[in-house]
Amino acid sequence: MKKVKPQSFVRWFDRQFDSNTGSEYFDEFLQRLEHFPSVLNKLLKSCPIEASTRKMGDKWSVNENIGHLILLEDLWRIRFRDIKEGKPDMSPADLNNTATDESSFNNMLFEELIKNLASERHKTIAMLQKMSEEDLLKTSMHPRLHQPMNIIDLMYFVAEHDLHHLYTIQSIIGNMENI
Repeated sequence: MKKVKPQSFVRWFDRQFDSNTGSEYFDEFLQRLEHFPSVLNKLLKSCPIEASTRKMGDKWSVNENIGHLILLEDLWRIRFRDIKEGKPDMSPADLNNTATDESSFNNMLFEELIKNLASERHKTIAMLQKMSEEDLLKTSMHPRLHQPMNIIDLMYFVAEHDLHHLYTIQSIIGNMENI
């Protein structure tokens, strides 16, 4: 099992990631990615609707965090494809998260959002399952981190991004209980 440094409450953009992770971690990371929507669903089973849409200052609500994850699934697939196709650089993300901020995720039920996330994640999992051993070893440069990443590295990056938002959602729910 890959050692995970406890960086859960480090700002996402301050996180550091190793690269050149071996293909022996493929199944572990695939499982983390595949099971994340159900982990999120379990966490939110007892979350009141009003708590899922409440914002704390300028921070995203629970629903907006989930919506952000949905929006990023397409980027993850594009980046996996970039690596597989041997592109020197991965496609960039909108670091301002404009699409998340402009979406109306608070007008949706979190159950619907999780269902959408599971559907999008299923497409990503299906894509990853078709990768060859040779594909797993190719690298492309991550645009923000400025380091080469292979498919496994990016899988870990995505799984850690999921975890970052899971911790954020747990914190939001915990803060709601204290109000």
